[in-house]
Amino acid sequence: MPQINIMLKAGSYPVVIGNRIDNKFLSLLKTNAQNCRLFVFFDARFYALHGKKIESLLESKKQILESFVIPSGEKSKSASALERIYDFLLDSKISRDDFILACGGGVTTDLVGYAAATTLRGIRWGAVSTTLLGMVDAAIGGKTGINHESGKNLIGAFWQPSFVICNTAHLQTLPEREMIAGLGEVIKYGGLIGNDLINEIEKFLKKGDLYDTRALEKLINLSVRYKGSIVAQDEREKNIRMFLNLGHTFGHAIEKTLGYGKLLHGEAIIIGLLAAVILSRKVNRTSAKALYRYESLLKKCLRFLPYFPLKPAELLKNMQIDKKRFGQELRFVLLKRPGKPFIASGLKPKLIIDSVKECLALYKAEGR
Repeated sequence: MPQINIMLKAGSYPVVIGNRIDNKFLSLLKTNAQNCRLFVFFDARFYALHGKKIESLLESKKQILESFVIPSGEKSKSASALERIYDFLLDSKISRDDFILACGGGVTTDLVGYAAATTLRGIRWGAVSTTLLGMVDAAIGGKTGINHESGKNLIGAFWQPSFVICNTAHLQTLPEREMIAGLGEVIKYGGLIGNDLINEIEKFLKKGDLYDTRALEKLINLSVRYKGSIVAQDEREKNIRMFLNLGHTFGHAIEKTLGYGKLLHGEAIIIGLLAAVILSRKVNRTSAKALYRYESLLKKCLRFLPYFPLKPAELLKNMQIDKKRFGQELRFVLLKRPGKPFIASGLKPKLIIDSVKECLALYKAEGR
């Protein structure tokens, strides 16, 4: 049972990965939430499959439970859903000594984590991450928040959890699209870490089994270790944590342009990563050879994605409200080669436009 500790100046917290980790989960709850009420928030789809089992597990330890089910999907990452959570918590007279548990994917942990950060100026919380995307990215590092009609993740706070549980048994009931979406974030780490992870991703895809538990645990472990090391150095995204946004300036604009939920976040990130790699080799032509293998991997992954038409002009317009911009200039995370990211700003608009057009042409040709 791998356990990775996210080391921060204010302390550390564990990320536990495996498929037989109920006892560790209960031990962490005992440490963090003994003699207090436990407010448990479930993603609706996850609750239908696993919610009763988790409730029974908690009730067996005589934990005082208050449960709330959140509708599945990106639309729940909204001010209206947040308001309903506030109403539930405050009507239930939550206190600062109580504990909040978020059971779901990235939408659930972002939303519930932000509710925990802002209710009574901060309630302790933990995450049972239930999707591949959540396990490798969304639940790790303390970024919480909601979307705004102007763009994705524009309202939020840094609020670290007390622990994160990644029970890989929960992945066995995920739809294939969710697995591909999670793989999108793993591939992002491939670009940041380099060939060691790219090798593992290629082997995983070649085997053709998206639900191979042993391979998934390895991919999750490598991804979490990398993200944990970055967060430990830059908790609040002042410098190198920005590298974790590789592909996201493009990806978030794709989500906004299509309407949230049409493409899953990780699906949009696969397209965004391809656009970032194309832009990288246009900015630095000597990078083309070094990025060839990584670009080929991304192109192969396009075949897993549903196709939706996208207009370059709309995409570029929606990139202008990206929260990572510097003043009025867009900032991009680009690659000199896999494992060698850098930040670029002040790029010529034609480079960006041409990269978007080339990427969207490939997506149109390969998407299904």
